[in-house]
Amino acid sequence: MIDAAIKTVCRRNHLSPSDADDFASDVRLRLLERGGEPLAKFEGRSSLQTFLVVVVTRLFLDYRNHQWGKWRPSAEARRQGPIAILVERLLVRERRTFDQVVETLRTNHGVEMTPEIETICVRVAARLPARQFVSDVEAIAVQSAAPPPDANVVRAEQDFLAKRVKTALEKVRQTLPAEERLILRMQFQDAMSVADIARALHLDQKRLYRTVERVLATVR
Repeated sequence: MIDAAIKTVCRRNHLSPSDADDFASDVRLRLLERGGEPLAKFEGRSSLQTFLVVVVTRLFLDYRNHQWGKWRPSAEARRQGPIAILVERLLVRERRTFDQVVETLRTNHGVEMTPEIETICVRVAARLPARQFVSDVEAIAVQSAAPPPDANVVRAEQDFLAKRVKTALEKVRQTLPAEERLILRMQFQDAMSVADIARALHLDQKRLYRTVERVLATVR
């Protein structure tokens, strides 16, 4: 019955198979070291299985804190549900790249990438700490941001061009791999800088610039 309780706790916390095996070994070792003391506290106030799940859950909290520190899912992730918590854990606590998150979701949890999960990734990335530097390219962009004298005309032209670019980007976006779709979304829909995206997805910034340039060349 203890194995069933372990499986229940692992499933509830979305542990990967390797993490689940490690945790199961830890539970058995700790129960052995303590002579089964936690199990001796059963008083019959609930079913034995429920009691065992509570015991294993407490052991899991200790195991999690020992393995990964005091990380807790954000209130936003808890509101969005188990998949959001899992995505946040992979991105924030385990510092997985977006590709690794996609692969983990598919391989370990049978979850395919969807627009809804992309949105969760964007929201998680947006809550990560602000970047500590501004690249030369971004600094030049900020310096040149002042509107010209014909601001209204230029703005109207920019709005028209932006709509055309958005339409073209959406067509191209549907043909791209999941990571590149997310990068486009974060940059053009969520107005995140390349530096912020690189930090959020744990990607090399130079590689990310090349990816964006390649995708934009496709649009052109």
